[in-house]
Amino acid sequence: MTLKMSTQLYVENVALERRFFSAIGFTEIAFQEVEGSETVTFAPDNKGNALLQIWDIQFIRAVSPEVAENKPSLLFTVDDIGEWHDRVEALGGFTSELETLGDKQTFNFQTPNGCFFAFMEN
Repeated sequence: MTLKMSTQLYVENVALERRFFSAIGFTEIAFQEVEGSETVTFAPDNKGNALLQIWDIQFIRAVSPEVAENKPSLLFTVDDIGEWHDRVEALGGFTSELETLGDKQTFNFQTPNGCFFAFMEN
């Protein structure tokens, strides 16, 4: 059995998030229009089983208003935390300093639509 997990993110501007996640090195898996609205799916690592699907929040408010305002709290775990920090920081916007949490380094960041996520080393 193959199982993939997809987290859905609802944003005001899909194009901004698309450029952001492409710029930090995520792999675009799919892009489509659904009833005049855009959605894009990314994989942080094309060998992994996690997906991030970005939807236009106006579309979600129309078809599924009960979930439209939900924001996930995502933590990506990676081997090369310094490289990821540099990629995200280079795009501007909020990126925290690398911090040590227990025995691992971590940082958090904000995407162009104001969503907060974090990276932590494996």
